Amino acid sequence: MNRIQTNSAGISTEISNGRPFQARDEQAAKRQRILTAALKLFAHEPYQAVTMDRVAAAAGVAKGTLYLYFPSKDGLYLGVLTDNLDTAYRTYQASADPKLPLVERMRRSIAVAVEFFDERRDFLQFYAMAEPRLSEARNRIMENSRERGGNFFESLIEEGIRIGVFTRVDPRLAMLTIQGAIRSLLLYYGPGRPVSEISRELGNLILRSLGADPALAPRPVHPR
Repeated sequence: MNRIQTNSAGISTEISNGRPFQARDEQAAKRQRILTAALKLFAHEPYQAVTMDRVAAAAGVAKGTLYLYFPSKDGLYLGVLTDNLDTAYRTYQASADPKLPLVERMRRSIAVAVEFFDERRDFLQFYAMAEPRLSEARNRIMENSRERGGNFFESLIEEGIRIGVFTRVDPRLAMLTIQGAIRSLLLYYGPGRPVSEISRELGNLILRSLGADPALAPRPVHPR
């Protein structure tokens, strides 16, 4: 028989057959299943055609369980948007290894952004669609995400200017250009070339526009 115990940190743990099971892990996995099912439906059908019953069935959960996580369809729609944009930002941050040379960090961040959205075509489709009734809340979430992503790229540009790797440009203008180029590439370029190839080419174009040599390699440092 399963039982619940609470540890010293206040985390509830379910004990089953003598093995601890973190209830939070199960809840997180269930929530992710719901978000994934909802994304696929919202990305390919009008908002009005998607029902909570259909999302619950696609996610393999009871309708009552779905409402425990998302009390309304509006909340679920905005939850899909927020969750994916948060994941994108965390992915950008994880890619920026401070030990790498700045040129390589910028190139890698651009490639990661392109490949992240390419691997999530359902979200790209969802992102490009708008639900007019939720436009105010949707725009607020998207603006916050753009600001976070913008700060990420802007800080790389400012660092490059400061250390003389990039030419003196308006960091915000350059950042908006990068964001727009990534979005346009994914929405309009079309298939036919490997994503890794076109993301590398885009990175090189952006680096040249910033006055950097894409082939720039770190020079070995010899101790004195």
